[in-house]
Amino acid sequence: MRTLTLTEFNQNPSRATRLADEGDVVILRRGAAAYRLVRIADEPSDPVEQLLATGFLSPPRAGHEHRRTASTSVDLGAALDADRGRLDG
Repeated sequence: MRTLTLTEFNQNPSRATRLADEGDVVILRRGAAAYRLVRIADEPSDPVEQLLATGFLSPPRAGHEHRRTASTSVDLGAALDADRGRLDG
């Protein structure tokens, strides 16, 4: 991972993007990490995959499978319509 100061980034953004082609670039403001420049093409398009890749999310423990969609045997639309009818009538 390369680092650039904010001044270096502002003076030569082309260099920063070339460095980002090789890997993440951290941009420092007053000596502290302030920004991260990442090439978009390398990022997964799925938000969950992005969170997993950055470490902000961890995969489920063994035996706890994560389902992206909820499944139910009840027709929720019909249940809502029935409740509306009950409340209106």
